[in-house]
Amino acid sequence: MEKSDYKGQDGLVITPRPLIIKGNDGEPLLRKTIQYDFLQALFSDTTQCFTEPTLQAPNNKVNFSTLYRKALIASNKMTGSQRIKMEQFPEFGLVMAQVCLLVNIGRINTTLAFYPDMRTALRYYHSIPSLQRDETTRQHMYDAARMKTVLKGCTGNESPPASTPAEILSRQASGTIPACNPVTALFTFTAHSTTITKDHYRECEFMDLFLPTPISSVARARALLWLLYRYLEDSKGPNPFQDPAAKSPKYAPPLPRFSMEEMEQENVDSPEEIEYGRKMLQYRIEFLNKTEAEYAQDAAKGKVDPNANPRGQKAMKKKAAIGRAVQEELAAMDTQSNLSRDTSPVPAVVDPAVAAAQAAVSAHNAQVNFLSQSETNARGLLAKPPAISFIDYTNSRLLNATIDSEDEDDLPHSQSIVERRLAVLHTFCNPSVPAAVPPA
Repeated sequence: MEKSDYKGQDGLVITPRPLIIKGNDGEPLLRKTIQYDFLQALFSDTTQCFTEPTLQAPNNKVNFSTLYRKALIASNKMTGSQRIKMEQFPEFGLVMAQVCLLVNIGRINTTLAFYPDMRTALRYYHSIPSLQRDETTRQHMYDAARMKTVLKGCTGNESPPASTPAEILSRQASGTIPACNPVTALFTFTAHSTTITKDHYRECEFMDLFLPTPISSVARARALLWLLYRYLEDSKGPNPFQDPAAKSPKYAPPLPRFSMEEMEQENVDSPEEIEYGRKMLQYRIEFLNKTEAEYAQDAAKGKVDPNANPRGQKAMKKKAAIGRAVQEELAAMDTQSNLSRDTSPVPAVVDPAVAAAQAAVSAHNAQVNFLSQSETNARGLLAKPPAISFIDYTNSRLLNATIDSEDEDDLPHSQSIVERRLAVLHTFCNPSVPAAVPPA
């Protein structure tokens, strides 16, 4: 992604925002994080306008979902067993394609893995409750590093692969349709996002299509499909995703912004997804604690592996410490909720349904108050000059897990850790509470 700033049509200076999803080991990636509704709108579009090179004309037009999945299946780095799973189990193939797309555009980096019993220190386990709905998607997903290899295998099928948007258009002009596969196109768009934004997007930056932003998921999906059709199929003729009222075919369909209230109506996790995310977080924390205890026992017995990486063991220890701290916070939240429930006998004149609703509201208010106080305390510590020293605050429940960090006096690092842990608490407050905006 290009780093330079530039001015949009309204004169505002636009700077590329952080793109990679970050979180502590074990944290679930919820719908808002992965932009679930955007992915669904993108892969559920039924417009059969993309040319699939493995099919014979005139029956070679497919929708984007089919085009992208076939590109993955054709990768020279895809294993035979995974190829069969993607073809025989459509739901698994769809989920695999959606997560691969997040890797494709750089939203997920190669440290993410889907195996909760993983001991590798350089990988982080994250469940994706909204996509991992059955045992196949929970047990047979590639980790992000393997997905990146598969994606690179897609570009390897083209010799040489296009490296700039201008090269893609040049191939199209020479009669090559499609000009490249969608994986190569998305790699290219991401690497040259500033150029793509200047040329085609007036209301937002290109990478904003994949981020939480106050623009509807359907509109963002349509804007991406428009771009893909323009570069893969036809840059001069009619575009099936173009706005009929558009004055210039050069620009993507309108991306009108909506209110924060409307934005909150999208990407809402179901109670079952929240419960699964919490269950797997607890499982991962217990596994990390068990692994840390095994390391300690081996060290006490003198059974130290000469090939063991001390830095890796330290990283596992830090993961376990942060996990225990999050576990304590979740337990404290649950305790507050239980204590807040009115256990006195319900008067006969009170409707039981009303009483249950009042108890639920009381429990939720207790959780909100707990989160609010936690945030106030944490931000108060971070606001104290000079940059805080974790050594002085080892008894602080919101900060003690970072004591093993090598960046003990790094304020941005501490701010990041606090934000991540508070995000976990906000996630599991039921119903969820929007995270507060940090003070300027």
